[in-house]
Amino acid sequence: MTDISVYEKQIKKKRKTGIPRLLEIAGTKSALLVFAAIFAALAVAAQMTPFVTIYLLVRELITHINNPAEIDTAFVWHLGWLTLGGVALYGLLTYLGNMLSHIAAYNVLYEIRIGLTEKLSRMPMGYFTSTANGKIKKVLQEDVERIEIFVAHHIVDIVQAAFLPLLSLAVLFYIDWRLAVGVVIPLLLATVAQRKMYSPKGMQYYAEWQEKLATMNATIIEYVRGMPVVKIFNQTVSAFKRFSRDVYAYRDLTLQWFKLSRRPFSAFLTLLSSSAVFIIPIAILLVSRVPREGYVPLVSTVFLFLYIAMGISVPFYKLINMSSYLIQIKTGLSSIDDILEKPEIRDTQNVMDIKEAGIEFRNVSFSYDEIKALEDVSFSVSPGSVTALVGPSGGGKTTIANLIGRFWDVGSGEILVGDTNISELGVNCLNNTVSTVFQDVFLFFDTIEENIRMGNCQTDFAEVQAAAEAAQIHDFILTLPQGYQTLIGEGGVYLSGGEQQRVALARVILKNSPIVILDEATAYADPENESKIQKALSVVLKNKTVIVIAHRLYTITEVDQILVVNEGRIEEKGTHRELLEEQGLYRRMWDIHAEARKWNLDQEREVSK
Repeated sequence: MTDISVYEKQIKKKRKTGIPRLLEIAGTKSALLVFAAIFAALAVAAQMTPFVTIYLLVRELITHINNPAEIDTAFVWHLGWLTLGGVALYGLLTYLGNMLSHIAAYNVLYEIRIGLTEKLSRMPMGYFTSTANGKIKKVLQEDVERIEIFVAHHIVDIVQAAFLPLLSLAVLFYIDWRLAVGVVIPLLLATVAQRKMYSPKGMQYYAEWQEKLATMNATIIEYVRGMPVVKIFNQTVSAFKRFSRDVYAYRDLTLQWFKLSRRPFSAFLTLLSSSAVFIIPIAILLVSRVPREGYVPLVSTVFLFLYIAMGISVPFYKLINMSSYLIQIKTGLSSIDDILEKPEIRDTQNVMDIKEAGIEFRNVSFSYDEIKALEDVSFSVSPGSVTALVGPSGGGKTTIANLIGRFWDVGSGEILVGDTNISELGVNCLNNTVSTVFQDVFLFFDTIEENIRMGNCQTDFAEVQAAAEAAQIHDFILTLPQGYQTLIGEGGVYLSGGEQQRVALARVILKNSPIVILDEATAYADPENESKIQKALSVVLKNKTVIVIAHRLYTITEVDQILVVNEGRIEEKGTHRELLEEQGLYRRMWDIHAEARKWNLDQEREVSK
């Protein structure tokens, strides 16, 4: 675990926002940020050197404008070297500040991402079914990247952008407070002008903009994944109504936000660049009141004020502009905190040696967001036996299988594995006890070897190869360009449904768990692949406790027990022969299944005639 675990505990006590939360995330790395800020502030002080030296140079030149021979050349050379030294020191200090902020940024980025992925792995599957993938992707990618960019680049920029105007104004007020007032007035007016951008309405627009962006991202992901359907039915972007609606909603809200901001932002830019309009009238008034011999020092002073005032406008604009980054960071940190505050599957860390891997459901009830999925379900599975779950779609078969793996915690009742309630088992211990082959197999963008090795990361290549041979996929792998090192997915090869399922079976064989759950493992297989998968299953299921979710009833006629699941209840249980004799739901399903297997297209054509 990283420092993010401490971060999660702190959230539960009191949630902070903005920079305080950022420093809390940084943990021990916050010292790097503090030193980066100190170096940035010192760099600003060095950056002021040219302002002072140029002022002194102009004053020296104007003082002796009628007699250049009296100019102190040694003093001029001294100013030149001082200017060069100030510029060099500014560069060195800025470099050090940026280096420290980048080191802190990449450490923070690593800790946040690792912490989030660990948190997501401990959360119930219900979170992922009720939360759009685009929203999770936005937090893991965009929000975290913004934090990295902010820490690496903008912290130093903000310190320098804030410290330079403050130091400049301090110097100007020290020299002449009257001219300094002329510098401050446009800055204050510019600040007032842009406040409307950050009014409650403006902030509401920003929050809505973030939501619209997340929604649009989720819709885009769905649109891309559904591209085969879009192309087959000759649909356009505009015909995919939700896609069009979300994109236009994002566009319209962005335009409304810009319309709200355009006038105050234009006034802000105009006032920020108008310091001379305020300084010159004050300077004229002062000149009219000083004796002739006071013109020279006053002119050089006015020159310095005009010069520095123009220099202040740039960091001041950057500082105001940085406020948008602060809002983004605040919003991003809030999104990260929202995930880290979500309830997770309780982990006892208990490790037990499950020798007799039987399964028992005792009066189990479960709901998805108050929608009842299972109600008072009870059954037992003997160690080393095979139990099939059958029934109408949506009856609760997959829910039962997922509850065994503790993808969710039950609402009431208990589930036992080897006489131990699974809620008392450590999550890792339960994961090592139960293996699942899903109907929709997911393979990572990695080599075939690494996809198989997920079943047991500590094993050697010989065992990986043996698992592939047992899963009837080894010969196919050898025909690929790089064999086991062939990448799956973009830039590599794409596997058929049957081939993917055999890779998934190889994972399970390598894992060698005492309990195996098969969610229609031959769903996407052609007859040849199905035969190979059946051979692989004979290896996988040997001496295992097996739960099979089956739709092809002819594949489960020899299993030890069949549970008929309907509307969240166990409606029937028994062997294939026993259930056929009962003349209940299973018998009706079998008759329909048998009739469907006899059907062919030629028969349908004959009927239609």
